[in-house]
Amino acid sequence: MTHPQTAIVIGAGVAGLAAARQLRAHGAHVTVLESAPTVGGRARTLVEQGCQIELGAEFLASFYTRTLALIDELGVQRDLCRIPSSSAILRDGRFHSLWPSARLALTALVGTRHKLALSYLLASLLRHGPLLDLAAFKNAAPIDDASVSDYARAHLSEDLLEYVLQPPLAGIFYWTPERTSRALLMLVLRAGLSRPTGLKLFTLRHGLGQLPRAMAADLDVRLGTRAGAVERWPAGGYQVRLAGGGEPLAADMVVCATTASAVPGLMPWLGAERLALFRGVRYSATALLATGTRGRLPHDFYGLLFPRRESAFLASATIQAVKSASAVPHGRDTLALHMSGPAMDALRQCDDESLIGLMLAELRRLAPRYDPTPQAVFQRLYRCPEALPEFAVGHFRRLQGFAASAMEPPGVAFAGDYLGGPFIEGAILSGEAAAARALAALGHGKA
Repeated sequence: MTHPQTAIVIGAGVAGLAAARQLRAHGAHVTVLESAPTVGGRARTLVEQGCQIELGAEFLASFYTRTLALIDELGVQRDLCRIPSSSAILRDGRFHSLWPSARLALTALVGTRHKLALSYLLASLLRHGPLLDLAAFKNAAPIDDASVSDYARAHLSEDLLEYVLQPPLAGIFYWTPERTSRALLMLVLRAGLSRPTGLKLFTLRHGLGQLPRAMAADLDVRLGTRAGAVERWPAGGYQVRLAGGGEPLAADMVVCATTASAVPGLMPWLGAERLALFRGVRYSATALLATGTRGRLPHDFYGLLFPRRESAFLASATIQAVKSASAVPHGRDTLALHMSGPAMDALRQCDDESLIGLMLAELRRLAPRYDPTPQAVFQRLYRCPEALPEFAVGHFRRLQGFAASAMEPPGVAFAGDYLGGPFIEGAILSGEAAAARALAALGHGKA
């Protein structure tokens, strides 16, 4: 740069922090605005009586290549821990291990005829391989033509849909297969199956919130500061007004790393065509019930997935002592229980006590061995009204249109998991790409 540029990043989730780091690396003076009291967005870790509670992302996957490289760059590689146990899916009162590898052929979860139908899915993954790039979701637009449910019923089987595909979609993303594009399914499956050893899961010793804290350590992050509106200067540059009053902030560049739903309020001047993209993004919802216990819960599996045919209310549960010994004090445990997306949509108006009672009653009915109530030392309920952006049919085509048209005014860039992928890797990649586009628009490097 011939002279220092100034940049404001709105949002200190991992997308915003990734953008801020890239902008600063190119010489810009960067200020990050975050309305919450902590960084991380939907990658935050709370600690209750020594027990870690993940408010959002629960794990890192072995195909998160950029995330794992960033962990190394930040010097926290030594705190990366492998999650040793698999997940399991409930069917008729029994949990069946589900491995995202060739060992899937050994499961008794579905019959032989249904397993053979998976060969069609594997052939599709090979055929569409060139379109399936986690760093370029827009490339998958040509196969954004059917929902997972329509695709499975046409080419696989009902059993595979309800007991192999639906439970991870509900348990990880809080989505339904009817509102998930088959393009997303193929992207994730190809990434998970891309290594001969299968998918591996990881966490960090101090919880996944350790990652955004490390990313923010040497940045100018202003916590508890909400951006109210972004205004354009006629001569170039931008002004960000603060919701709580105070002196507005001026900058050459603005990276908006909020949820898509916040963009129209921040920049109503973008115009109807641009705002349609953000207004079209829909988010899943869930409620997290964290229960700390005296003593350990059963340690057969790390994650439990509840198919909708088994439960209309629960999506998943994770046992934190299985996940990592550092997640709980010695001799203690924490059960993290998540409500399904459709149930949360229907029960938004219920009070916390009713939701807690419903979730625990359903767990006792389905898996009484995992009931934490007799040993409970604390219970905390957290509502997540915007858990993850849905990648329904049509969203990949929106991303393709976003990349192909002038959706971003010069010096403005958007970042978030709704653009890069509904996981930490996608958020980080979108943040770094947004920084590159903002710099390129002002003549500093290539997008």
